[in-house]
Amino acid sequence: MSNLTYRRAKADRLMGRNPLFYKLAEPVFFSRNFQKLRDIVHHDTNIADHVVSVAFHSFQIAHALGLRNHLRELVQGALLHDYFFYDWRSARPRSGKLHGFEHPKEALENARQDFGKLTPIEEDCISKHMFPLTPIPPIYAESLLVCLVDKIVALAELVAATRIHQG
Repeated sequence: MSNLTYRRAKADRLMGRNPLFYKLAEPVFFSRNFQKLRDIVHHDTNIADHVVSVAFHSFQIAHALGLRNHLRELVQGALLHDYFFYDWRSARPRSGKLHGFEHPKEALENARQDFGKLTPIEEDCISKHMFPLTPIPPIYAESLLVCLVDKIVALAELVAATRIHQG
């Protein structure tokens, strides 16, 4: 089983592990354009698997901390935080600027185009997940959680990629 096949299977298991998470994630996860994210490499996986992991772990932590009033916004904001359609290793955002600084804006534009009006929490999750590269910090507990979990998941994916390439 290739690493990418394994990661896809892992994301599919995460989706089915918790019925509430599945219900909250389903409208985004099964949309036509979201499925395109499975074909774009991101760290040692693909964008779809990365954002599902961020969303699931954010959901679990929020639930454990009692942050249950905005779980839908947290899950959907987390799923859309990297909603861009290019390989950042070889291409740039539409603005032509550096990926790390600009992809949150592009992800937000794409999310609005495909899903319509977003809540302030969803917008904050998407637009501020790269703090401190984006200068304004997250203002909601849910978006702060997505920002922190994204960094932890990305680090774990990079460590896994390094181990695979070393041996």
